[in-house]
Amino acid sequence: MQKIKGIILFNPRATDYKPRIPNSVLSVAASIEGKYQYAIVDGNIEKNPLQKIEEYVATGNYNVFALSAMPGPQLKQAIPFSKTIKEKYPLVKIIWGGYFASNQSEVVMKSGFVDYIVYGPGDIAFLKLLHSIENVLPVDLIPNLIWNNDDGKIIKNHKDELYDQDALPALPYKTLNTFYPIQKYLGKTYLGTKTIAYHSSIGCPFKCSFCGIVPIYNARWKGKSAQLIYSDIKYLKDDYGGNAIEFHDNNFFVSEKRTVEFS
Repeated sequence: MQKIKGIILFNPRATDYKPRIPNSVLSVAASIEGKYQYAIVDGNIEKNPLQKIEEYVATGNYNVFALSAMPGPQLKQAIPFSKTIKEKYPLVKIIWGGYFASNQSEVVMKSGFVDYIVYGPGDIAFLKLLHSIENVLPVDLIPNLIWNNDDGKIIKNHKDELYDQDALPALPYKTLNTFYPIQKYLGKTYLGTKTIAYHSSIGCPFKCSFCGIVPIYNARWKGKSAQLIYSDIKYLKDDYGGNAIEFHDNNFFVSEKRTVEFS
């Protein structure tokens, strides 16, 4: 039995300026809020994020290192940092998510320094995986999970249907604010001086051949209700001073009814 002491949620550097709210990391954080201790490390803000990560691990209070990475710049930190942590702290479980791991799972699993991949939404899979690791339970029925069996064969579990976005726990903005002031994420854009980065939906109903999300969502889409989007945006405006919105959806306008209602 390996007790889960704490989880480090890492957002690798994607930009040298104007950091955005790390929504992918926050989605996973929401699923474990109040259930497990966790720390957020943002490579877009930290000058030396690996040092910060190692400081957490060295306390002995964190034995899971999880990150989300897209293809491109984020791999410059995701790969060497994961390799370093696995070499120095072999008992730390390393979990990858995001577009790169989801679409290039064989490369990631054969790297030797990643224990599990959550492909697609991790809202349910991540919490179930932690529970299974802690209680030495089989992981073959956990949705959206990729892992190696005892023979070293890469196993890709079944994929869940997309979840009701309104039923998912709210993003833990207050917790994020204890690690990094949210004001640091509200950057100046052509939309406003304090721009909120926001995801109101996931997926897309189309199968464009050039698009990296097609293998993950397979022409499926789910969106938050107009009322919930409004409530979230109003909260970020009233509590943190946001005055503009950047929607980072794969396809915001799928539901015309929702779009009109929100507008």
